[in-house]
Amino acid sequence: MRSGRTIAADPAEPVAPEKPLPTPLVLLVDDQEWRSLSVESILRPNGMMVLKAYTGSQALDLVQKVRPDAIMVDFRLPDMDGIEVARELRRAPTVDVVTPLLMISTSTVGRAERLEALGAGVWDILRHPFDPAELVLRLDTWVRAKQETDRIREEGLTDPDTGFYNARGLLRRAQEISADADRSQRPLACVAFGAEWFDRVAPSDDESVADRIAEALRPLMRLSDSVGRLGSGEFVIVAPGTDRDGAARFAGRVLKAVREKDLLASSQVPALDSGFRLRAGYHATASPEPLDPEDLLFKATMALRRAQSDEAGLP
Repeated sequence: MRSGRTIAADPAEPVAPEKPLPTPLVLLVDDQEWRSLSVESILRPNGMMVLKAYTGSQALDLVQKVRPDAIMVDFRLPDMDGIEVARELRRAPTVDVVTPLLMISTSTVGRAERLEALGAGVWDILRHPFDPAELVLRLDTWVRAKQETDRIREEGLTDPDTGFYNARGLLRRAQEISADADRSQRPLACVAFGAEWFDRVAPSDDESVADRIAEALRPLMRLSDSVGRLGSGEFVIVAPGTDRDGAARFAGRVLKAVREKDLLASSQVPALDSGFRLRAGYHATASPEPLDPEDLLFKATMALRRAQSDEAGLP
């Protein structure tokens, strides 16, 4: 019989290796090729990938497609002020508050300009030419902290903005609900909602739309229902004890609730009345059917995609 003292792990037991952090991606925004090559020659040999942009508009376009682990922006760019570029980058959905954002200068930066840069979300201002060892150590420390935060977030089960499940959490909850529905021979439904844009708006508007959809969902949820946020404007509800007709009624109630919240004409979300609509799709299983949670979520999502492509669908 073991005593109450701490017992060390059995060395024979397999220990899952810690997942290595991905290769850091640094977005470098500088119109001077010689300076870009200088920075790249420091970072690449130290295990960092460098993605180069030569204008502010090019950098803003790139962050719509990639999620950088660090960003370096020159103060002087040919098309935009560097501080304004930094401010716009901070608003991009792929740039988190934990993403290191640095400014590069070849001359002394005055106090007013430094304060303006810090107010725009810049972490630090680096004077070129850099001390290579110092630059690598700074970036390595900041990037590791950022990537570790990303890892913890990915391994979590909830969406930090709404408190609903994230994709990982919803799938785990769907597996539990499916097992229970299978044992009790009850129907199970999955309903997906998605915001669809006709015209592109600011990333902050995406978040406002998601918040309002979440507000419409909360009072309609039963204690047994589980809701997850899969994207900026996409939500999925797993509803036990709900058949096909019940799923259709629930989808209609949510769409009505969103409209009643004046989502499309809200003064807090400018221009949504002409560029946005909400669609719903659902899938339900009868009690004798085998319940595969991944298949259930997939079919509901595909039903949503069909609704989004159907101009005659519910607004």
